[in-house]
Amino acid sequence: MELLLDIGNSRSKARLFDAGQLTEIQLENISTAQWSQIKAVYCASVAADSRVLAIRQQVPSAIPFTQIQSEAQAFGVSNSYQQPHLLGVDRWLALVAAAESYPNTDLLIADAGTALTIDWLSSAGQHQGGWIMAGQKLQQEAVLSKTAKVFSKELETAQLSPATDTATALYQGAIAALVGAIRQAFALQPVQLIVLTGGDALLLQKYLTDLPVRVEPQLIFQGLAR
Repeated sequence: MELLLDIGNSRSKARLFDAGQLTEIQLENISTAQWSQIKAVYCASVAADSRVLAIRQQVPSAIPFTQIQSEAQAFGVSNSYQQPHLLGVDRWLALVAAAESYPNTDLLIADAGTALTIDWLSSAGQHQGGWIMAGQKLQQEAVLSKTAKVFSKELETAQLSPATDTATALYQGAIAALVGAIRQAFALQPVQLIVLTGGDALLLQKYLTDLPVRVEPQLIFQGLAR
């Protein structure tokens, strides 16, 4: 059994990987008996090194700890970056997992979390580049931090439409930007399938029902397991 860790900018997530199955777990809730069964820890992080160090200190020293890095080529996937390690490891793992789940398929992979990342992957496994933009909450926070009379609230609407109050206008504007970016990416270079992952994947899916979309909530962990 292995412990897989995804350390993001907003939060950290953990899964136990055993016999091909992923099981969600909280790092602080791992029992002594479970630690004794864990043979290795594999970590992917886009956060500061200090956060990785703090989490590593929670892992018993006898258990091997490996921090995954993006590679030039692995598992039939080729990285388009001239300096492969500079491609965010979360994006790299999403590419690896998507290629395994949907072989010989032209893909658009959108990871909607703190940031929205969009990557193209050819049916031959060639990464063709991508985009990065602020996620919906980060967009709203950016507007709020620079304006005095704009405010927000937690809400969700059934469809995008012209808003008649400030909070809804801010929220729908952020969602429209993300949905628009995915639509523009698909129009720019059409693919057979759009793979959505990340915390806002189900939210964005509702506004993309006319496109070939598949939601894969565990994509990063599938890449780690691979």
